[in-house]
Amino acid sequence: MAPMEGLTDFTYRNAYEKTFGKGRITKYFTPFISPNKSENFLAREIRDIDRGHNKDTYTVVQVMTNEAKDFIWTAKMLYEKYGYSEINLNAGCPSGTVVSKDKGSGMLRDTEKLDRFLDEVFEDAFIRENIKVSVKTRIGVEDDDSFPQIMEVYNSYPLEELIVHPRVRTDYYRNELHLDAFRYAVDNSRNKLVLNGDIFTRKNFLEMKEMFPEVDTFMLGRGLIADPGLINVLTDDNPQAMVRDLNADKKLMKELHDLVYAARTAIMPGDTHAIHRMKEMWCYMEYVFDDCKKEIKAIKKSQRMADYKAAVDVFFNKAMLVERKNIIFSKKF
Repeated sequence: MAPMEGLTDFTYRNAYEKTFGKGRITKYFTPFISPNKSENFLAREIRDIDRGHNKDTYTVVQVMTNEAKDFIWTAKMLYEKYGYSEINLNAGCPSGTVVSKDKGSGMLRDTEKLDRFLDEVFEDAFIRENIKVSVKTRIGVEDDDSFPQIMEVYNSYPLEELIVHPRVRTDYYRNELHLDAFRYAVDNSRNKLVLNGDIFTRKNFLEMKEMFPEVDTFMLGRGLIADPGLINVLTDDNPQAMVRDLNADKKLMKELHDLVYAARTAIMPGDTHAIHRMKEMWCYMEYVFDDCKKEIKAIKKSQRMADYKAAVDVFFNKAMLVERKNIIFSKKF
């Protein structure tokens, strides 16, 4: 499961594992944490990585920094204090405020600097002996011309895995995937590859499997948020023929929602913040239901918990879950 800020915190990860995951998600990635000068984690970061909140899932902490020394002390603390032995470097975030600081996908501007970063990380004896390091990357900043050089850097190090989102930074989450670039990665990577990007439906998954039969690991974010039951298709022995029980999936989606709602309202004071966080889920889930425009509008308009809960109950009583062949998210990214 991909890291999605504001969505896939421990409340969602645990609820998903209990309802749909059931051991079939190999790894859950936390939304990134950013090392700071105090060399301490923020309260919300501590809450998300707390072992008590992650005891039922294999969780990988994602770290965003362009300073090797900060990555190293963060990895050491995560290992020694919280028991994490696998850390992921975020080299893909397209946010303007992130990229302007040469973090996230901004790291891809300068392959020599990226090389120095990874060299320093893997030169650290503690890292080599105790920490598995993976990278989640894009294929460039404005174009993919430098992707062969980026891949050359990654090939120089023993990454646990290389998760490739085949878009450039300026694509954000729009435009078509650069599948020719991902084919280059498949043909040239010395590290295990994971494909991330635009697997929202059974059709998307089967097309990727056919195009890249060598790839056996996929990372999904928006696809699983929108249609949590898609995991049943992805993990079936015959995903093309697997017949879904959409009524059962709908009931589980309500259970998933209620578990997340209960966990978030327990830690978020007041109605406004908690409702806002819950509405983020609906920006995706609404796409897999029919005849629900009125009910979705009521959910989005709600400002108080009582109104929100009532609108959600009406929605799940009336809306019909469907399996789409294609989903195009209209939310602006």
